[in-house]
Amino acid sequence: MKIAFISTHNAIRSIMAESVARKMSKLALLSPEIYSAGVEPAKEVPEEVLKLLQEKGYSIENLYPKSLKDIPYDKIDILITLSPEARDNCPYSISHMRREHWVVEEVKLMRREELLKTLEQIENLVKALFKVN
Repeated sequence: MKIAFISTHNAIRSIMAESVARKMSKLALLSPEIYSAGVEPAKEVPEEVLKLLQEKGYSIENLYPKSLKDIPYDKIDILITLSPEARDNCPYSISHMRREHWVVEEVKLMRREELLKTLEQIENLVKALFKVN
């Protein structure tokens, strides 16, 4: 199974979702291929995001902004968009058995509290996806 998290820039929300999903899927004894991408990829993931993920015990290995062309988009089974831009600009593919839009507010300021709130929201959504407590 292949799961992709797509946001506008693939710098915060979808990056967090990718990292959280990799860890949570292992807890659920699942082994999906997990990807993230952006419809307009940023140049880099903010250091504050990587630092927070590491602090919370998530891997930051291979976390960098990618475009839809950088992932096997047409082979994705579950596509989850995390921004209105991603929802509106991701082409439909026959391979997408399931397509969801998660309403996760864009991080406007790089304050720790705002990043932590976003991470906690994504953790809860990913836990529900994998049915992990």
